Amino acid sequence: MTNESCPILSPEQRQFLEIREAAEKVMLETIEQAISDAAAEVANKIRSAGLEFEPTDRDYFAFTAQQSLFVRLCGGDPHTFEGGDPEIGDRILRNGRHIIDHYWKARGTPSP
Repeated sequence: MTNESCPILSPEQRQFLEIREAAEKVMLETIEQAISDAAAEVANKIRSAGLEFEPTDRDYFAFTAQQSLFVRLCGGDPHTFEGGDPEIGDRILRNGRHIIDHYWKARGTPSP
């Protein structure tokens, strides 16, 4: 059995990771805010129009973003869903299954 450990990062590598992680944090916060903004906009417009519909849930917009990003990652056109690579799609789905199995099922969190 080998003892696996994290390599010691150089100052440049550490700096690179800090820069990338800061950008990632801002990006994810922006996505969350865009989802909230879209749901609020629809709710306000439905209310202003006097329509008798339930406002669209935030999860709808999160799913829309997820679907668009999934198709984009697969090399497809997120507007038409054409041109994606099914092998990449399978790898992404396996990654999602890994998250479920490793982080949620392994820790006793029941899946929905």
